[in-house]
Order: sequence, then C-alpha cells, then structure tokens
Amino acid sequence: MLDKRVTSAIEETSILTNAVDVRVDGVQAQVDLLNRVVGRDEDHAPMSNVKVPNPKPFGGARSAKELENFLWNMEIYFQTAHIPEAEKVSITSIYLIGDVKL
Repeated sequence: MLDKRVTSAIEETSILTNAVDVRVDGVQAQVDLLNRVVGRDEDHAPMSNVKVPNPKPFGGARSAKELENFLWNMEIYFQTAHIPEAEKVSITSIYLIGDVKL
C-alpha cells in the first residue's frame, strides 16, 4: 500500500516537473521575443535620464588643436548619448558652421 502511494507521488511529481519545464520554456521564448522587439540586446546600452550637453560647433579654424578638440568632444558626446554608429556623420554635420558645411 505504501509502495503504491510512493510510486504515485513520484509519477505525479514527474508529471508536474515536466509541465513546469514546458511552461518555463514558453516564458523564456516570450522574454526572448520581447527583448528583440524592444531592441534590448547586449549591443545597446540602456538609456538613462542624464542630460548630455551639446558639443560646441566647429567653424573650420585652421588649428589642428581645435579640430582635435572638436572630434574628441563629438566622440565623448556620442558615447554618453548612446548614438548609433550609423547616425554619427549626420549628427556631426549639424555641429559644423560657416564654410565648413559646404
């Protein structure tokens, strides 16, 4: 009698364990899908509420130091604001003024 109860409990536990495994697999598939939809994979850093100051515009001064400073400031801006690689050139052109824009 006790053997039947133990065997029955083991079978029931096995069935429940399989059901939980199936459920966990389904939930994991949903989480993976949501991560793809939201775009929160490892290549994208989470956005923060920090306000990133805009870099100073570059007017085409013939100083290597000013150009280096401008490029450095733009790179820091891109990193801090999490700007995608594909948008860097178009955003940089916004900060060019005067004859440099031509």
